Amino acid sequence: MTRFKVIATLALVLTPAGAVPAGMPLDMNRLDQALTAVQRFEYGANSNPLEFIEQTVMAAATRPGERAQVEQRLLATLANTRTRDGKIFLCRQLRTIGTEQCIGRLEPLLSDPEVSHAARYALGSIEGDAASAALHRALNRASPALQVGMANTLGERRYRPATNDLMRLLGSSEPGVAGAAAAALGRIGNSIAVPALQKARPGAARAVQSEIDRALILCAEGFVAEGKPAAAQRIYQEFYTAGQPRHIRLAALRGLVLTQGPQGAATLVEALQGGDAEVRQGAIGLMPLVEGRAATRRFADMLDSLPPETQEMMIRALGDRGHSEAESAIIKAGAGPNEQVRVAAAEALGKVGGLASVVPLAKMAAGSGPEKLVARQSLARLNPPGINVKLLAAMDEEDPAVQAEIIRVLGERGLPAATVKLRKAAEDDQASVRREAIRAIGKMGGPGQLRTLLDIAIAPKDPADREVVEQAVVDLFSRMSDPEAQVQPVINALGRAPNDAKPVLLRLLGRPATPAALATVRKAMKDPDPSVSDAAVRTLADWPNMTAADDLLAIAGQSGNQAHKVLALRGYVRLAGLSNNPTSMYVRAMNAAERAEDKKLVLAGLATADSVEALDIVQGYIDSPPLKAEAALATVQIADRLKASHPDRAKVAMKKVVSSVESSPTRDKAQAIINEIEQYEGYILTWLGAGPYSERGKEGPQLFDIAFDPERPEAVVTWRPVRQGLGSWNINLAATFGGRDNVAAYLRTTVVSPVEQEVQIEVGSDDSIKVWLNRQFVHGTNASRSISPRQDVVKARLNAGVNTLMLKVINNGGGWEAACRIRKPDGTATDGLRFEAADTTPRPRDQRRP
Repeated sequence: MTRFKVIATLALVLTPAGAVPAGMPLDMNRLDQALTAVQRFEYGANSNPLEFIEQTVMAAATRPGERAQVEQRLLATLANTRTRDGKIFLCRQLRTIGTEQCIGRLEPLLSDPEVSHAARYALGSIEGDAASAALHRALNRASPALQVGMANTLGERRYRPATNDLMRLLGSSEPGVAGAAAAALGRIGNSIAVPALQKARPGAARAVQSEIDRALILCAEGFVAEGKPAAAQRIYQEFYTAGQPRHIRLAALRGLVLTQGPQGAATLVEALQGGDAEVRQGAIGLMPLVEGRAATRRFADMLDSLPPETQEMMIRALGDRGHSEAESAIIKAGAGPNEQVRVAAAEALGKVGGLASVVPLAKMAAGSGPEKLVARQSLARLNPPGINVKLLAAMDEEDPAVQAEIIRVLGERGLPAATVKLRKAAEDDQASVRREAIRAIGKMGGPGQLRTLLDIAIAPKDPADREVVEQAVVDLFSRMSDPEAQVQPVINALGRAPNDAKPVLLRLLGRPATPAALATVRKAMKDPDPSVSDAAVRTLADWPNMTAADDLLAIAGQSGNQAHKVLALRGYVRLAGLSNNPTSMYVRAMNAAERAEDKKLVLAGLATADSVEALDIVQGYIDSPPLKAEAALATVQIADRLKASHPDRAKVAMKKVVSSVESSPTRDKAQAIINEIEQYEGYILTWLGAGPYSERGKEGPQLFDIAFDPERPEAVVTWRPVRQGLGSWNINLAATFGGRDNVAAYLRTTVVSPVEQEVQIEVGSDDSIKVWLNRQFVHGTNASRSISPRQDVVKARLNAGVNTLMLKVINNGGGWEAACRIRKPDGTATDGLRFEAADTTPRPRDQRRP
């Protein structure tokens, strides 16, 4: 199929039915015919003409030159339409493209209850006062039911000339009309309307009162927009009273704050001191409307007078303002009993805090409450001028827990000036202070601090400190680029270290892992102290490079310590995975492994290899009952990676798994791999070809039913071997028959079967295909498609001995390919078939004439 045909097909699929393509002139004749049907249209009748009209109108909306023509045709049709449904439909179209030219035709329809709403919507979409004036005129003569909609539309259009008539409708006995009038007056926002709304409110129904309230609020917002804050405030003040509904009070409060400028802070403070929790919450949400540090100070001053739930919200709002004027009040609140308030305070101090917040935050971080982690983050975030000096001074706090938090921050900040005090703190009697100082040295120190940490490892105040020292040295190593500069101080420290310190130092040598470090660890393996030799073996087992491989293999095979043998073997298997030749290492590891669990470990390593040698090795252990499950799994994992490069070997291995392992996910995966390999197996590449065939004026799909010579028993056909375009499973027919469009070619082969048997013929094609077996038509697909395996599957029967298989493959355009194979009915391979390309059998005949 050609790329261009695919694109064209997609374009047709993705283009809405009936849409007018861009650039194509509108079909006015067809539009006139469709509009004729609208004149008598009723819902339930054929809607095709309406769909065409809608598409035409949508297209005309963006074409000024044709828009007027379509509009005039719609108006002319509207004048002659008698059905309700037809009129409504036309009004909807005019809503899309209507201009002032429509007003005269639409205005009379406003008084027709059946189509008034549709006409109103159409007028409502037309810009300009002329359309509004038409709606206004209709308002006075419309029934109450229609006045509601007209009032709404006039309000949406903000048509001020209708103000007096809308005010008159405030007194309507119909609540819907009165409410709509109130809503419209609110949108219009005319100052004349405010007294009328206020006058109508007391005697109005409750629902109408709500509309009047909203209208007055809208009027006030209009005054704000017009720069008349005093007029707006009078309305807002009227509604900001205790007797008003809460949502009205909050709207009025917002309006007051907006119009009062800096004085709005006093209004919010008053609201915050009230007893209505929701109003307090709303007032806090309005705090950003009042800018300035003076306002922040007023809000902060009242913080401790608020209930806890309001305090929490207030603190977060003060934090968002970012003003230091709130710091002291927040610090005080953070020391209170309420957890949520403390968490909010810890977070806010990270935004507004200065030097005064350092110790309070450290105290919160030293506690056990939920604010602990938040306080740590805020303490790390603080950055006012003089913060480093303040942190250094805070290290002298008496509370050890506070000291530890200060030291933690210093370590994260990497402050060089703290080095001397940190060294001293690393010897502190308090474990929390001491260990935090050790961590900080590791995070911020350089080569000069390595000796300090190693000295602590040799002679710690508490042996438990050594674990902290080890991690600190690792952190320090990460900033030292020279491995030898890491190793030599550790080797020197080993020379003066007691035996209980040597395990830590040996583990540290495994980080840079230089030859000198390896030699030192080898020597330590012979140490008479069991704790030292054990640490050396464990360090070697974790060695990060291949230099320790031979040592580990020797330990795994020769050590008298079973634990060391296991550790060494695990380390060796791990290194094998890093090797350029892992399979050979896994073989040596398997030879060294004695226990079944050790062999399973090696099998797990072998499973990561991708060599045929590894596949052969793991297969061999499938027959060992203790290792069967692990060996089968490893075999499947390797075969899955080899199935593309070595499909035959992978398939043999998977068949062994399937035959040896009981039902399990491993067995299922093995069968899936077999199926995947066989997906491209067994395709017939031995063919004779004839063609190409075509017929003048016929395209590819039309050739499907035309019987060319190979389908005619009386015809003489020249068959030639197909030797070009042969892929691993498919045949590129263009290589043999040429790259032509709208042509057909035939392929034929002789299938020799050892027995009579049921089979399935699997074919794929680009584009159409027909299949005959032994002169009988068995399948046909007339399609425009790209090729893939097994597109069509056909059940058939082979005779014992010679069978004739013929394909007809049609190219509509572009690629021209075919693929065919014969399988058992369950899709597995058919054994013993032979294919011959010799012209020795009679030509098949299409018995069905498809």
